[in-house]
Formats: sequence, structure tokens, C-alpha cells
Amino acid sequence: MLQAVEAILEPSGEVRLLENIRVTAPTRVVVTVIETASTIEPTGQGDIKSLLEFLSGNRLPKQCRLSAEEIDAQVEAERNAWE
Repeated sequence: MLQAVEAILEPSGEVRLLENIRVTAPTRVVVTVIETASTIEPTGQGDIKSLLEFLSGNRLPKQCRLSAEEIDAQVEAERNAWE
């Protein structure tokens, strides 16, 4: 069963539910952070700054990079393949 409940994520990592929910056993949940990026401090793992630094230091080899025209041609070919 899926049930969405609004909550507050505290800087300590504690999650405070804004509604009461009853469970009879430990239950897995998924937490989606919806606040602006200014409220989230990068941890070095999974944040956009780290990702951009990684990508800038680990570029694809030149033979793997496609031009805009090549990408457009591949997209067009895939579109036409559906007809």
C-alpha cells in the first residue's frame, strides 16, 4: 500500500511526520526532499556539485562524443523506426 504523508526533515536527520500514521511493524519508507537547494548542504556524495566535478574530470573519449548533428540523426532514426 502506498500512502503519502507530508513531513519535516530536521537538520539532525530526524523526520517529523505532520500526520499520525499507525503501523504494526517496522515499515520501509521513501523520503523525497522538496525544499530548495539552498536548504540542503552538499555531502560530497550524491550532490550536484560533486557530480559536475566528476564529469568535468572524467570526460568521454573523443571517439565517443557525438556532434549535435549526429545526435539529431540518431533521434530522427529512432523516431522513424516506430513507423
